[in-house]
Amino acid sequence: MSFKEWFKKIKKEYDAKKKAEEKAALKEQKSENQEYPNRFVKFYHLNKEKLNKERKGSYSRRRQTGICVRCKRKVVPGIVFCEYHQAKQKEYNQKARQKG
Repeated sequence: MSFKEWFKKIKKEYDAKKKAEEKAALKEQKSENQEYPNRFVKFYHLNKEKLNKERKGSYSRRRQTGICVRCKRKVVPGIVFCEYHQAKQKEYNQKARQKG
């Protein structure tokens, strides 16, 4: 490994660490300044990014294994929903189109 590559690697790690520290400080500052109606809403807002990342991972995992993304049944081929949720989605789409 050349000096340039080593230096880039060290700089990248340093920047990532610095960014994480800034993010944590900003998060802490937000929680101090903001009033939340209850502890659950506070938890959600402080951990929103992590929770969304977890949700997206769950969605993609289920989609790849052929499980409905809303329940644990097998999916209709080529679609991410089981028969039941596919029918529900069709109803929802029809109602949405009628409103607009």
